[in-house]
Amino acid sequence: MKKYYAERHGLLTKQLQIDFDELLQYFGQVYKYFCDKEYFEVATRGVWRQIPYTQDSEQILPPSLLPSPEVYFATCLQDKEVWPIWQYLEEYDEQTLFSVIEILYDHIGVYNYETDQFENEAQKEEFAEQINNILRAYKEGYYLEPTNGFIMQIPNGALREQLEYDGSDLPDSVYEQLATATEMYYRFDANLEQKKKAINILADILESEREEVKDTLNAEYEVPKNEHDKLIFGIVNGYNIRHNRADQKNDYSKEIWYDWMMQYYTSVIIAFYKLKNKYTDIDF
Repeated sequence: MKKYYAERHGLLTKQLQIDFDELLQYFGQVYKYFCDKEYFEVATRGVWRQIPYTQDSEQILPPSLLPSPEVYFATCLQDKEVWPIWQYLEEYDEQTLFSVIEILYDHIGVYNYETDQFENEAQKEEFAEQINNILRAYKEGYYLEPTNGFIMQIPNGALREQLEYDGSDLPDSVYEQLATATEMYYRFDANLEQKKKAINILADILESEREEVKDTLNAEYEVPKNEHDKLIFGIVNGYNIRHNRADQKNDYSKEIWYDWMMQYYTSVIIAFYKLKNKYTDIDF
């Protein structure tokens, strides 16, 4: 978003803060903006085309919110009072609102009749930008991640780079696992058990390449091969992540250390495959 004079010159002395009622109000205006642009027409009505030389029309693309928006939202959120949004918006709680935003992100888009293609990349980008303008002012600040479409608390710069990593150095299957774990961990409503499972997914990625991880991570340094291995697998095997034994360390600040584990394993995976590509001619 363009920075104007006051922000460019560091003259803004306070940051916008809004409460939940104000967030609902602002979201309503953002939602109306995109409804007026008909960006949810394909999601709710599908695509229809007039049959030449007749008074009839045919559906060429069904709505993505199948079998109907009402049923889709009710079954996704286990709540009958979600759709229509205008009818129930004032009754939303935080969990419902954030979930609705994520669903709208997944289903926004337009049909290009000239190319006979459904298009949504530009629409998702614009939606994320407008939503993030209001989410960042709520509480400590939230963020609709524009590549995965899930809401999380605003990350620091290093974490944001991880979250926006495009997987260009990874095999498709590994990137899919990494993306799944990331979404599971950083969702706004993720609990400790879900975060633990996400960390396990990343540890399993490294486990499948364990011997090569030892060789590759130490390729540029005179470090004993098992040093990295002890750190990587000592965490999941000793801190009640992978195993549930009596000798596991369990009395620690999981909400703090889980963040470190998740970021550490993500960094190791990305670094490993970058180094692997550098030192081998394997083509993924």
